[in-house]
Amino acid sequence: MLEEFDESETPDLERICQAVSRNDEPCDYPATVHCPTCGRWFCEAHAEDEDWHACVVAPGDEGGEA
Repeated sequence: MLEEFDESETPDLERICQAVSRNDEPCDYPATVHCPTCGRWFCEAHAEDEDWHACVVAPGDEGGEA
């Protein structure tokens, strides 16, 4: 399901976690895991936590202020 990033493929490319919380809180940790469903990159902590994936956030509830 989630794909582990192989650092040997692009050693000079630094990806930042693209986790999206319901409160629009960013994560600035390095991303090492790719989600094939939403196409985003996640850090180890958020890779398995579906609450941070844009592909599982309810439509119309993208975060931010109302």
